[in-house]
Amino acid sequence: MENEIRADGTICDLNYLSEMLGARKPLIKGIMDTFLEQIPVELSSMNEAIATTDYQSVKRYAHSMKSSVSILGITLLSPVLSEMESLGLAGTNMERIKELNVTLHWVCKEAMAELEAVKGDYI
Repeated sequence: MENEIRADGTICDLNYLSEMLGARKPLIKGIMDTFLEQIPVELSSMNEAIATTDYQSVKRYAHSMKSSVSILGITLLSPVLSEMESLGLAGTNMERIKELNVTLHWVCKEAMAELEAVKGDYI
């Protein structure tokens, strides 16, 4: 169910991470914790890049965030970040980047809430 909210209403799909790491729950929790610490910083950096019309930084942050969201199965953000990266590379359409940034923030906020709610299961 790529690029949509999952049938169970969640944004994160932890199946890939669980399959990759198996029963190593503390490692999975560590990845969640890293995401929860890193994403607010990356979102803030993206906001700054947009505020200063820094297309190169928009491209760089979008590219960087793609791996972070991918490992946690947040497929909703794949097309958003790809488009932001492409627009940053082209140095064009800051208004569209701003629209995409609203989606980016909403999905990340929802994903962070989901992860906070389930990370206790991975001790």
